[in-house]
Amino acid sequence: MSVRSLSRFYHLSRVVAVRRSVFVPCRFVCVTPPPFRNFSSFAENESAKKAKIEEERKESEDKRKVRRAYALGGCVIVMWLTTHTILLLRRRNEFRSLNEKVPPIGWDHFKRDYLEKGLVKSVVFQPHFDVGNVYLHSPREQAMKKSIVNLIHATPDKFSRPPDVRFILEASAKDAKKLFADSVQMANIENVQFELDEFPSYRELSFIIISSVFAVAAIFLAK
Repeated sequence: MSVRSLSRFYHLSRVVAVRRSVFVPCRFVCVTPPPFRNFSSFAENESAKKAKIEEERKESEDKRKVRRAYALGGCVIVMWLTTHTILLLRRRNEFRSLNEKVPPIGWDHFKRDYLEKGLVKSVVFQPHFDVGNVYLHSPREQAMKKSIVNLIHATPDKFSRPPDVRFILEASAKDAKKLFADSVQMANIENVQFELDEFPSYRELSFIIISSVFAVAAIFLAK
């Protein structure tokens, strides 16, 4: 066998060996890339978060304002009632003290013995207690009016001295004023002053308002 024949035989044997070889199959996996988040959706999410945070902040601020309003309102009510109670108790104590010092008499007794005789200078009626405080003409006072001490008596009698006589009259402020005016006219006397001392008076009401305003200002500054 020649060399050429051997070479050809060797070549054919290699071709057959390659065809009979076992091929291992390969599996190719296709991986899908994650979707791309565009800039517009990101901006929308951020704006939604900011809007939610701003809404929560406004809601918290509104709740805080409501709590402050409740606190201020409660403080005003408490101060109003407290000052009313204090002033009313003060008046009751004065009323009881005057009842011990100057016991009140009846209206008819006062009208007959004091008013019709022209002894009355001024009357301060308190409808809350159904009592009238009477201030009579005093010779001592007339003498003091001629001196420098007249400045002391420039203030109303109810603030400068205790009443001389007191009477009981169960009537409203309007009815008491009308009854007193009719009695003065029937007695034909002049220069008799009649004053209503209702509760709260202007001075007491001013004290109540000022106290309430100071309390509200203190709470407002503390917040």
